[in-house]
Amino acid sequence: METIYFQTPDIKPQYCEIGMISETDKEYIWYLEEPCKVLISEVKIIHKENVLYDEKNRLYRVIKNKITS
Repeated sequence: METIYFQTPDIKPQYCEIGMISETDKEYIWYLEEPCKVLISEVKIIHKENVLYDEKNRLYRVIKNKITS
């Protein structure tokens, strides 16, 4: 499964979440670090080239604000 970086409406634009799309549940993105999911139509997908992991703060940061959908 492919890793997906995304922003929910309530997240600050400089941060993003990480998840995956299940083969059996393609309408949702499942969070990798939490046991929950979000509808793909309710989030903005971020290119992985535009995401940097901040090890010190353990956050995913958007380094360029290019959004795919």
